[in-house]
Amino acid sequence: MRYLLVFLGITAVSSILAQDNTKLATELQLKYKDSPVAILSAETNFEFSKDPNRPLIKVLVKETEKYLSLRFNSRITKSVLYDSNSEVEKFYGSSSLKGEISERTKYCGKYTSEGYFYDDSKFCSQSINLKELGEVWTINTVKSVNDSKYLPSCYFQDEYPTVSRKITFTFPSTIDIELKEFNFQGNSIIKSESTVGNNRVVSFTVSNLGPVQDVGYKPGIQHHAPHVLILVKSVKNGSSTQNLLASVDDLYAWYHSLVLKLNTNPEPFKATVASLIKDKKTDEDKIKSIFYWVQDNIRYIAYEDGIAGFKPDDAQNVYEKKYGDCKGMANLTKEMLKIAGFDARLTWIGTRQILYDYSIPSLAVDNHMICTVVLNDKKYFLDATEDNVSFGDYAERIQNRQVMIENGDKYILDKVPTFDKTRNLEQHSYTSKINSELLEGVGKFTLHGETKKDFVTHYTHTQNDKKQEYLEGYINDKKSDFKISDVKVGDMTERSGPLDIDYAFSIANSVSSFNNEMYVDMDPEKDFKNTVIKDDRLVDIDFGEKIYKKFHVELETPTGYTVATVPENLTVSEPDFSFSITYSKNGNKVIYNREISVEKGTITKANFPKWNDAIKKLSKAYENQLVLKKK
Repeated sequence: MRYLLVFLGITAVSSILAQDNTKLATELQLKYKDSPVAILSAETNFEFSKDPNRPLIKVLVKETEKYLSLRFNSRITKSVLYDSNSEVEKFYGSSSLKGEISERTKYCGKYTSEGYFYDDSKFCSQSINLKELGEVWTINTVKSVNDSKYLPSCYFQDEYPTVSRKITFTFPSTIDIELKEFNFQGNSIIKSESTVGNNRVVSFTVSNLGPVQDVGYKPGIQHHAPHVLILVKSVKNGSSTQNLLASVDDLYAWYHSLVLKLNTNPEPFKATVASLIKDKKTDEDKIKSIFYWVQDNIRYIAYEDGIAGFKPDDAQNVYEKKYGDCKGMANLTKEMLKIAGFDARLTWIGTRQILYDYSIPSLAVDNHMICTVVLNDKKYFLDATEDNVSFGDYAERIQNRQVMIENGDKYILDKVPTFDKTRNLEQHSYTSKINSELLEGVGKFTLHGETKKDFVTHYTHTQNDKKQEYLEGYINDKKSDFKISDVKVGDMTERSGPLDIDYAFSIANSVSSFNNEMYVDMDPEKDFKNTVIKDDRLVDIDFGEKIYKKFHVELETPTGYTVATVPENLTVSEPDFSFSITYSKNGNKVIYNREISVEKGTITKANFPKWNDAIKKLSKAYENQLVLKKK
């Protein structure tokens, strides 16, 4: 009888919990309409210990997550990433409806790209079937990390909403660890610290976090998501202290130790270097010739296998294979320039997506490698992975970014120059006249900087039988009533200076007649029309480049007509962006000019209301038409 009462008690509690879960699932279902599940609770424990055989710190990462089903008959995939420095030791779970996953049901794999090994990140996954609203799956994983310097940042958000999450770090007092906090403001993250025996325990708890937003034009996740960067700095061994990554000096020392392991043999490319510089009169022309050759002849493949994720491939290997990752391409550029007699050096850099700089001693600080060449006491930064960037010019993703330049046993910290918006100027002009109800004439694009680079790169990598289609789509934005012909494109092999694209056009539906009047749409393009930012967007906008667009139209007034109504001009000027539209008359021509500028290529959340107000004004101005009246 006693056992029966216990059983009935357990059953009653389970029933109450199931009812509570169903109620919560119904509430969350309304709030998160696109999420199949919510994370009811998650506990992640990082346990640090000394490696007894090597001067390294090992980490055991244990995680238990409870997934609450918000739908009937849905499926999710739970994945755990690992690499050559880590191993998934356990991966199992069960559901409140008696479902189970085990080591036998997991599947593991690696990423590939076009037949090449992409990097050494691997994954183990389990497919989770959720049958009922309110069903709960408990998933347990254990992952071991062989060397703490490879630990990734620890994020609080997930692709699914989170009801409760706790992250705990446990480490002996002999290990010096700094937990750097980023983007905590605005999130109710509670930190607690305690000492348990000889261990220091640091915990972070957070409740009611929404999912990571899947929106376009967002900065790198480090810039907006709350997370902890784990810095394992040093370890005490008796009375002595061994630095691991205590400072940028240690970071460079480790990078430099990998460079010292290179086995460079320049013989395979000596003849190529001699041929490239033979007829060049100046040092700058010699550098250009080598740099452009690497850009044009070495295919970029993000090949990172184990330590090769940080160590460059030998220059001769990249030369002979004709492909390499950023490190291999930078190393080949360096060695070819050295053969030609120049002071060239490997350079580590974090691109625009990276939040951190070299004040933080972590492998997370950089994600890219380029080559620096010093000429007449001036540094030039050469990124051979950028196909169409000229010598002395720099792609947006590395502008204003801190660099660490090799200098023997030492290093040099510097910064890549930045350019203002005029570097990316996109000029577009029409000279047009009215033929019946068509706008006809000639047009010209003049592309600079990032706009030119992007166009040339996309055109070059488009299949030959699709190039004309791409070209026409670029000009007319794939509008069916915008017909183009006689397209002439400038020399795309010339990296410096702008690129011109000339064409003839005929546009329908831009002119309409009523009684004795003509109504003319002067701007068929209408850049940024109705690009209002949604109220639920939580992260800044990052267009990836500074934006500067100029559009100029000259319309010849038809014989027998005069200008009856010219739309009002528009001016919107904010520190981060500006729009302007102006109309003027010059003889028998009406002149239309429009400029759009986003100074830094970003719109912060604080400026969303101003942006939306400006976009509404711009969109309304686009609706205004020029009115011509018969004399």
